[in-house]
Amino acid sequence: MHHFHFCPNPACAYHQHAPKERWFVAAGFYVTKTFGKVQRFRCQACGKYFSTQTFSLDYFAKRKLAYPQIETLLSSSMSIRALSRFFSASCGTIQNRIDRLARQAIALQSMLRPHANPHESVCIDGFVSFDVSQYFPNNITLAVTADSQFFLAATHATLRRSGTTTKAQKHRMSLLYRACTFEPRSIERSFRELLDRLARERMPQLWQPLILITDEKKEYRRALYSHPLFRLQNADHRLVHLTVHSTEPRTWYNPLFGANYMDRELRKDQAAHRRETVCFSRNVANMLNRFCVYMAWHNYAKPFRIKANRKARMTHAEAAGIPRKLVATGRAWMFRERAFVSRLSLDLLDQKLWKRAFSTPLKTSAEYLPRYALA
Repeated sequence: MHHFHFCPNPACAYHQHAPKERWFVAAGFYVTKTFGKVQRFRCQACGKYFSTQTFSLDYFAKRKLAYPQIETLLSSSMSIRALSRFFSASCGTIQNRIDRLARQAIALQSMLRPHANPHESVCIDGFVSFDVSQYFPNNITLAVTADSQFFLAATHATLRRSGTTTKAQKHRMSLLYRACTFEPRSIERSFRELLDRLARERMPQLWQPLILITDEKKEYRRALYSHPLFRLQNADHRLVHLTVHSTEPRTWYNPLFGANYMDRELRKDQAAHRRETVCFSRNVANMLNRFCVYMAWHNYAKPFRIKANRKARMTHAEAAGIPRKLVATGRAWMFRERAFVSRLSLDLLDQKLWKRAFSTPLKTSAEYLPRYALA
């Protein structure tokens, strides 16, 4: 017997809270080559039809692929083309499954992140890579807890190329930059997005102030000093901003170690960010989706301090204070049941990631997002 906890129609009265009694009836079935016989149902409140596939990660998919295997290989420095060869599938099919996994990862992170210890110090730093070509460097601003290295959030900013260039490179830059516009103060905007999340989930207290660790970048100072998290400090809400010079050794004793550690791991585990290779990001939204998948794998699957916790096998989420049972339940749900954005409480940054709102340089059209992803 099938049991569904809610109606998949966002406009239905049973979408958020369905009654315990039977609120749907069987309404035949249909047959597919991939999934065989699929049972259909009809909601007695709104009259909309749905099936068992409506709640599946493979909704509208024409082929089954192993999502846990995709997540593991993607987080082990395997490129899209290599995954395509491994699964004997097109690059488009692989990216489609990564997009589905990314939405699941965003949903899982939004549900479990509030259970982490809200008083742990937070490191924020920029991870530098590029999109489309080296004429469009980016700054992926990361927020990581200082001690547990729990990945809190990431956001993106496209920059102009800086440094010494030849005459030919300057000419090429002038041609490319005519065809696109750059967001002013994009690094400050990305930093503010992370501050908004900290203000929402880690409001500092008098007895436990929020300790924010960054480097000495002037954009960070400008964004912080104008943000309510800093301006509205009083006797009950205190914030401490600790800055570290970028030339300090990147060792365990560096207060910014959490962010430096994530920089190293991302450079090692994400194919698009390896230096001097043909692997690089062609599309910002796709790259950020791969980032989200890696974030979920790092937080909820990768062991924290492998050598020190060889027996306990504690994850970074558990080190951050999230109960192991919640982590196990969330991971099982991530690969079993499709997330509906209308049933989630996503902040602005998560909504931008979900809706693929970060634009790609030189691309004039909006990013494609399937209609069912907005349900």
